[in-house]
Amino acid sequence: MCVRIHFSCADLARTAIGQEADPLREVLLGMQVLQTDEEPAVFGAWRRRVRARLTTTERELLCLAPPMGRIPDFLTPWESIDGLDVGLAAIAATPSRRLADELSRLSDEVQLPRWTRRLAAGDSATLARVCDGLRHFHRTKIAPLTPAISATIAADVKLHSDAVTSGGFEKLANSLHPTIHWQAPILNCDLGHVDRDLYLRGRGLRLVPSFFCARYPTMPQDPELPAQLVYPVRHASARPEPTTERADPERAVADLIGRTRALVLRVISVGTCSTGQLAERAGISLASASEHAGVLHRTGLITTYRLGNAVRHAISPIGTELLNGTAQRPATG
Repeated sequence: MCVRIHFSCADLARTAIGQEADPLREVLLGMQVLQTDEEPAVFGAWRRRVRARLTTTERELLCLAPPMGRIPDFLTPWESIDGLDVGLAAIAATPSRRLADELSRLSDEVQLPRWTRRLAAGDSATLARVCDGLRHFHRTKIAPLTPAISATIAADVKLHSDAVTSGGFEKLANSLHPTIHWQAPILNCDLGHVDRDLYLRGRGLRLVPSFFCARYPTMPQDPELPAQLVYPVRHASARPEPTTERADPERAVADLIGRTRALVLRVISVGTCSTGQLAERAGISLASASEHAGVLHRTGLITTYRLGNAVRHAISPIGTELLNGTAQRPATG
């Protein structure tokens, strides 16, 4: 499954690489990273520090950025490329109908708390509280990393600018990220669980480098919004993935840890969840879900941590490798 972005000559002429991070994107993507164990070498220390210092409002806002789900478009407005204040003003001006539509789609993927009903209804006080929480998260959790973020993005942008100079758009597109491939006139992007065609129709595409974007690139859900492709930059501490052999990983996982436990692991891989949510999604009892999650946690395939009064389960990098069939096999010969 992938998003197929269709280009015309006009679109190629109007495609550009952003020179810096989008502040609101970094906030929301940072919230996603916070709820996973993705790239521990890059985000591990930051994640441990931030989890211990979340405010009540920030904890509440995590539901709007589910770790494996899609962030509502109104939280990442196009205007935020001009700065955090401009982006927050755009969020505060979101029409109530759009709030209701996008939060309704989000509620189809994750369970939302009751306060989001007021947000969906366009309650100005709730919307202002969301903006205040996003601003506080940026100031206390994202802004302190500004030197590292700026340096990492500057190095990545230079690398891609050099690619354009030496090989044009084709070389640029194929060097952005392993999940992005150019087959003229289509840019194929693996965004996880998204499959659709996007016709730019002369709008061009804005390529946005992101420090906190992990695993997959991302883009707006609404095809009528200005077209942006947010892609993960290369981190200095990240190591290249080993070349591996794949052979029916789904069956192999079930054979290795058991069918039900494999199902539980796959459910958790879709998105961080509580034990109750795990039981409901896997179609098993609460006691069984707790038992299987405990075993998976002790073996390092998932992480279990507490956010407030809630226990949450998330896939670990080892668990992800196991599901994807990417565990390194010993050489034979």
